[in-house]
Amino acid sequence: MVSAVLHDYGIQTEHSHVRAHVCPVVKRVYVYPTECGVQAIESGHYRRTSGFQKGIEGATAEGFLVPPMDIRNIVALAIADRAWQSIGFRDSDSLGAKGEKAMRLVCQMIKQGLFPVPFVPLAVDDYNMQLDGMDIVISQSAMPMDDIIVQVKCDYAGGEKHLGGTGNLFLQVAERNPLGIC
Repeated sequence: MVSAVLHDYGIQTEHSHVRAHVCPVVKRVYVYPTECGVQAIESGHYRRTSGFQKGIEGATAEGFLVPPMDIRNIVALAIADRAWQSIGFRDSDSLGAKGEKAMRLVCQMIKQGLFPVPFVPLAVDDYNMQLDGMDIVISQSAMPMDDIIVQVKCDYAGGEKHLGGTGNLFLQVAERNPLGIC
């Protein structure tokens, strides 16, 4: 028998710097610094709810329902229809297939320079530095290392309500994985 106990696992335990929620129903990818998502769930303003997998008895996840635009520093990216068509998301896809397709889409975005990274621009006002060709210095203040770690989530029906989504993103904080899905 598979245990029905949920374990802490999600946004608060991962080591990512940036999260990307791929939302095929609304054809948007929501990107935000992970720490901003953690701040949203810790604020106490959002409802904690359970998530379920088809064919599995009982909850397989818990998380918070957070309207995308309530997450500080979020960027909502409208992706061209042809990109969604080339990936071929289907509601009937398994969770693993949806996750793999979300990863492929985000990888394509990164390769094409369409993925925002939370840099902080600082305009240089020192005359001598400007003469040396420095007008803007870009800082990675939210990231303590050179590598930027991205967590990709397929939040299939997530996204803004006016676009046809649920009105929220699901920020998971606990799970059990009875099907061994990676």
